[in-house]
Amino acid sequence: MSGGWRSARLRRRVAFGVCGAALVALAAVLRTIDDVSAASVLVSVIGAVVSVAALLADVLRGDADPLPRPAAELRHRAADALADAVREQWAAEFRLRRLQDPEPVDVPWIAADPRLADHPENIRRIPAPRDGERQLGGIVDAFAAAPGRRLVVLGGPGSGKSVLALRFTLGRLAVRRPGGAVPVIFPLAGWDPRHSGLRDWLAERLAADYRPLGAPADGRRTMARALLDTGLVLPVLDGFDELPQAVYGEAVRRINAELDDDLPLLLTSRPQAWATAVDEGDVLTAAQVVKLLPLDIGQSAAYLERTARPLPADGGRRATVWTPVLRYLEEEPGHPLAAVLTVPLMVALARTVYGDRSRDPAELLDDARFESAERIEEHLLEAFVPAAFHDAGDRGAVEARRRLGTLARELQKRGTGRLGWWELEAMAPRVLRVYAPGLVAIAATAVLLVPGLLSRASADLATVEDTGSFVMNLVGQTLGYSLGVAFLLQPVAGRVRRIVFLRRQLAITTAAAGVLWAGFALGDDLRFGYRFGAVTDGWLPDMFGGCLFALLFTLFFGIAGLPRRPVPLSLPWTGDHRGRAAARGCGGALLVGGLSVVGGVLLGVADSPWTALIGTVCAVAGAVLLSATRRAERDSVPRARPGRTTRRLAAELARGTAATLLIGLVATGVGGTVAVSVTVLKSGSRDDLDGRRIESWEFRERHGVRIADTERPVRGTLLYPAERTRPVAYPRGTTPPNCEVPLLTGRRCRAFVSSRTEFRSHRGAVVLRLATSRGPVTAEAAGMRDALPPRGRDWLTEGPAWGVAGRLLPPILAAGLLVGVVGGCVCGVHHALSAPSDVIRAAGPRSSLRTDRTATLARGGVAALVTGTVCLPVVAFSRDWGGFMHAGTQLWVPVGTAALALSAWGRLAVTRVWLAASGRMPWRLMAFLDEAHRRGVLRQSGAYYEFRHLQLQRQLASEPAPHTEDQRPHARR
Repeated sequence: MSGGWRSARLRRRVAFGVCGAALVALAAVLRTIDDVSAASVLVSVIGAVVSVAALLADVLRGDADPLPRPAAELRHRAADALADAVREQWAAEFRLRRLQDPEPVDVPWIAADPRLADHPENIRRIPAPRDGERQLGGIVDAFAAAPGRRLVVLGGPGSGKSVLALRFTLGRLAVRRPGGAVPVIFPLAGWDPRHSGLRDWLAERLAADYRPLGAPADGRRTMARALLDTGLVLPVLDGFDELPQAVYGEAVRRINAELDDDLPLLLTSRPQAWATAVDEGDVLTAAQVVKLLPLDIGQSAAYLERTARPLPADGGRRATVWTPVLRYLEEEPGHPLAAVLTVPLMVALARTVYGDRSRDPAELLDDARFESAERIEEHLLEAFVPAAFHDAGDRGAVEARRRLGTLARELQKRGTGRLGWWELEAMAPRVLRVYAPGLVAIAATAVLLVPGLLSRASADLATVEDTGSFVMNLVGQTLGYSLGVAFLLQPVAGRVRRIVFLRRQLAITTAAAGVLWAGFALGDDLRFGYRFGAVTDGWLPDMFGGCLFALLFTLFFGIAGLPRRPVPLSLPWTGDHRGRAAARGCGGALLVGGLSVVGGVLLGVADSPWTALIGTVCAVAGAVLLSATRRAERDSVPRARPGRTTRRLAAELARGTAATLLIGLVATGVGGTVAVSVTVLKSGSRDDLDGRRIESWEFRERHGVRIADTERPVRGTLLYPAERTRPVAYPRGTTPPNCEVPLLTGRRCRAFVSSRTEFRSHRGAVVLRLATSRGPVTAEAAGMRDALPPRGRDWLTEGPAWGVAGRLLPPILAAGLLVGVVGGCVCGVHHALSAPSDVIRAAGPRSSLRTDRTATLARGGVAALVTGTVCLPVVAFSRDWGGFMHAGTQLWVPVGTAALALSAWGRLAVTRVWLAASGRMPWRLMAFLDEAHRRGVLRQSGAYYEFRHLQLQRQLASEPAPHTEDQRPHARR
């Protein structure tokens, strides 16, 4: 690559030369433009195009891929990255549980009933412990010293099984060498052995929790599956007893059938669940089974004394709030509290509940209140949350307990123990989840239009016939988004083959287009022809049009692969300093250019609302790109190699364009045919009006040409789409869309008063002739049809069915081509600016949320600018044939707001509002969850939240939910 065109130096020189020539040409062009609005928009558009092109070029920069690495090396690198992620995740959890403060409680263990284990000759036995080694630390060290072993750990609720799994994972990672097996904890509660094999489920969980492992390793399996198949993942299966009892036997058989002989394995379970599994299924092949023993009361007493704050005592002896209680238990070892304090979980809860001097653990000795050990355990679980929030006041503690109970009930209903912020949407009603994207998209679009509304020509952004039509159009858009979310997005990303779901999208979109166009034709008079942005008859066509308009955006992102329940995403350049530098430069250029244009509009230098809108979008996109490059988030994965990314973008552009073209042409073809059929069928019998007069209109026919004229003054507005094009007439009281568009100097609107108005038709094709003060004008007649009596419309539009088809189908089919081009751009941009977010290595849920928010805003801004760039030739060269000016200018901003509304962050925004308004959660939801984590009630697993223990989750979920009317006053705090 040292010479010729492949030389990087030569390419840079040529590029600089081209840029210099382009700047000179731009300066020359700007000197010839007198219109300040046109010049400012030209600068904004060119700046946006150049910035976006430079950004994409840098993100996708690179020659051909380097020589591929051996598959084994790629697997080892992936395993090392997984080990780092698992270590970060569980080391943080170890600190949060205060297991090192002052040190973990070592739980004794013994060998379990031999009937629960495999035959001795099949077991690679753990070395027999010496005296003093029958503790958790000893069993972890013994297992680590004997690679290839399998171990089943049995213990009751709160006996320390999960802590053992955590310490085992960190201990194995501490002695792991590069390229070695990685211990990964898998909560078994989510596995259904009747419908999913163990390896398949483990691979699915790995790919879901650590998204880089979802990438393909070869042509037939993901990297997660490759690591499992090659023994680079050591499964730690936690909570076997959380499986449904009916599948215990099947689960053991699945594990035996699918794990290799030499694969190490650790499994935790309650004793009764494992005994049932062995009776109904089998033992775990080559596995030793041990049982955790209760703590000795002396261990618990020493731990509680060491972790409690000392009290002033006489005689210099150290004492705590626990001292008199523990002395009493020495004298009364049969008290229920003594049995409770043999459970590690209860010891930890007791430490928290009575961790300050405001509460006295002596109350636990009250036999009237606590008649049994179960009642004491229930009390500790109930008191844990108020104790954790003790400094928030009584009301704050009650509110925290109620809100955490809401979360616990949601997790219990879903049958899981972890909750991601993007999964909070499931707590909202289904109706709200379906309608929310439409509401967010409309609200975001309205925010972007604020600068245009402040300009002197705000009504020029769109046609608004009346308030009712405007409202019905918004209602239709909301319905369109809801239908698209429900039927055009995949339920779960990657679960359905792409070609299969594409067929479904084609069928649904075609059916929806047929129904909506039928409704549009029933509510509107299309015999005069169809034009985008034209006046309609009543509110119903506006609703159907808005529904079809919004349905397109969900189709675009559905083809791009966005799921119905989106997951966090990041940006591709986050892990690359060159990509961040390019994004920072482009963002700065867009921000400065956009603010300059918006400032010019607000100061009155330019008065076009489109100038304000373009400047606003450029400024927003620039600000987001700058914020996206401030730092590299930990929860974003390294981007793919440039050559592979380039091919991916090209492939997605081609696939997206092909798919949206196919669906667009088929849907518009079917919809247009339906509209033609309905229009022809609803045309009733026509009276012969030749020589008759109706109201002020005279009707006559000469040589096959039908004429209806009147001398009554007719008022309205003429829209001249471009130079040397037939104007379009709009009746009085309506505003033509986009009367002034920068860069199109021939486009204008002019009011008229016609002293003589004449409709002429030949075989149903009608034109309008106006006698104005400036002379006769021939215009398109569809917008003025309301001036005619209904019988006059019927008579003038009488003609063959193919004439109706000729007037309706061309603009509708051409819209299908526009749908294909825009949809291809959306698919390409969405894939190019989307990278999986690593929810396991994330610094926390808020970090993951910030990353997704920034990525969403950046994708939306860039998608809007790219769509506007693609629509620019349509606007400039179509000469507004069929109203394509209106169609092109109405697409680009909603594309960006749809990207926001359909993202995980956009969906969460509506969920947070609903949860707060209904009183179920506070307005500052994420701050509350972070506080619960800081206080030890919740724990963070990457971007997920979990309750500290499943028993705590169940206890909170069992408490009755308060009535809604009782929640709302508290929610205002």
